[in-house]
Amino acid sequence: MTSTHNRTLGAPASLPHYQTLRIREDARRHVVVVQADALAKIAAFIATLPEEPDVSTVLVQGDTSATSATSAIAYRASLFPTHDALARQFLATLDRAEIGMRLYICGDEAFIWRIRRLADEAGMLPEEIASQLEAAPRAVYCVHCAASHVYDTLPEVACTGCGINLSVRQHFSQRAGAYLGVCADPDRPYAERRV
Repeated sequence: MTSTHNRTLGAPASLPHYQTLRIREDARRHVVVVQADALAKIAAFIATLPEEPDVSTVLVQGDTSATSATSAIAYRASLFPTHDALARQFLATLDRAEIGMRLYICGDEAFIWRIRRLADEAGMLPEEIASQLEAAPRAVYCVHCAASHVYDTLPEVACTGCGINLSVRQHFSQRAGAYLGVCADPDRPYAERRV
């Protein structure tokens, strides 16, 4: 099942789709990967998962001290302060995975697609993954320096790699996990005047 999101009429087909997370009844194992900021929004979903640790795994990235949902699911969640620490544990979880595992991801768009890329590289299929979008930051791929960086959802951004002012296109690459950014004005390519 691909993730779905209400798409505006006439929007490009490449835009990603998201949905509210729901338990997959056909799953033999459930793995939830979530940013701490989105934890409160999916606490009710996490409560619907089976409580056995070998059936349900909850991995949380970020500082959970400010979230009220933490105490309700603390006994079920493994907390990781950085993306690298979370990625190591997630990959170890995928290494032990068996047929019937389902992945649920919740967070900002850049986070979702970093986790989806890891899952894809480990061999998971798109229909085994559900994603719920909860925040605005997104990745933009600069066609000029071939780097991806995370920005707020602005129509134009300055590439932190090469400094070119980018127009963010409504084209999303699932392979790159980013929106396409191209030079906004070829006559004045840089956001700031370079000396």
